Parts: sequence; C-alpha cells; structure tokens
Amino acid sequence: MAGTLATTGLLLGAYLVVARERGASATLAVPTAPRPDAAGPERRMSTYTTRFAPGEPRVRNIEIAAQILDGHIVEPGTTFSFNDVVGPRTRSRGYVPAPAIMGARLVKDVGGGICQVSTTLFDAVFRAGLDIRKSRAHTMWMPEYPEGREAAVSYPKLDFTWRNDTGRPVRIQVTFTGSSLTVTLWGEREYDVRSRTSERYGFVPFRSGVGHGRKCVPTAGREGFEIDVWRTLFAAGREVRSEKFHTEYRPQPKVECR
Repeated sequence: MAGTLATTGLLLGAYLVVARERGASATLAVPTAPRPDAAGPERRMSTYTTRFAPGEPRVRNIEIAAQILDGHIVEPGTTFSFNDVVGPRTRSRGYVPAPAIMGARLVKDVGGGICQVSTTLFDAVFRAGLDIRKSRAHTMWMPEYPEGREAAVSYPKLDFTWRNDTGRPVRIQVTFTGSSLTVTLWGEREYDVRSRTSERYGFVPFRSGVGHGRKCVPTAGREGFEIDVWRTLFAAGREVRSEKFHTEYRPQPKVECR
C-alpha cells in the first residue's frame, strides 16, 4: 500500500519469548571448557562476532558502547542490565544520529546501531549457557543479526538482562574493528549448550510508502516472518533444561525518501 508512512514512536517490540520446554533436539553444540578450581585462572566461556558496513555513523555509536562495556565484571548471583551499565545514549556522551527501528520503519535517531552491541553480547551469553532474564527482538529483522537470537535495547525501558548463575565472576571483553564487533566472556562454564533454529515460516509481504524529512531512511523492503530457536543445557551429559525462543518479525516496508 503506497502512501506516507508516519513515525508512530519507538516500538522495538517483537517479543523474544523464552518458554521452557523439555526434550528439544539439538544440532549445534558448544563444548564446555574444563572446570578450573576455585582459585584457578579464568577460562573463556564463549565468544561471538557480528559484522557491519564500515564508515557508517552507527559505527561511532557501536564503538562508544563497546568501550563502556569492555572489562565489566558480573559477580556470581548478580543480574547484568545493559541499560544500567551502558547508560543513556545522548549527544553529550558522543553518540550520533544513525538508523534505528522506530515503529514499522527505520529512522535516524541518536545512538542508532547500539543494538549491535547488545545483540553480540546476547549471543555470547546464549552460547555460554548463562541465565537470560529479559530480552526482546527487534520489530524487524536486520541482516547484521542472527535470526531469532538478538536483543533490542532502548534507554531506559527496553533492556537486556541476564544473571550470572555460575560460582565465579564473569568478565566481559569487547573488541572491535572498522567492520566487526566481538564479545568474549571469561569465567567458569556450568553447562554444555546445544541449539537449533527452525526454518522461517508465517511470511508476511511488505508494503511500499514515501517518507519525508531529514530522519527518513530509504529501505528496499523485506517480508516479515516467524522463527524459533531452541537452547538446551546439559551438565555432566544430562539435560538440565530446554528453552524455546520464538520471534515474530514484522515486514520492513519499501520506503522512498522525498
């Protein structure tokens, strides 16, 4: 449907629902590192890398958040909050306007692109078998992020939180280049992690429209779909629990800026 698409406010809301299930099958395995003794050195729990186009304004926002997050330590039994640690995304803190998902489309907003950091962290936490407490996928899928495994954030309400349910501190290491971001978690693993992802289903066609103003971001259009991800945790070869992450992505409209 052609027409002018108005921004209706921040709505990053396609829920990434975590429903605990038993007996999910698995195709991807992440091995457990050897368990050190209480006084031993920290071990690498997991690592994950995402990529992006170099030179875009969003790269500046990614670098700022990455530098803040790097070296942060989550003590045993405590819950990490992305918004609490990274803080507000404002011009006074160095953030710049870049494309961000608002409503059913992309617009330029201060701090746009920072979800690349929260999503890369999400996948490191996912692979480490840590306790994901609160996360929500973007309304629309972006190619920089793995399908169904992402965490949208918006200060102060839309947050990504997870709990350190191991017996030792977890240290977050963040490194970046001009086109990639890597999060590595250091500590002591509790579980082996196996996961699998469904095929896309429930496709929804995209619409076309026209945008106006300096915040408009032209987009080619992308159909919406649903997808499921399962994560199963094992200890000493026995299943501890299985979780299902269900995500519904809305279609991304085709937008022409005038």
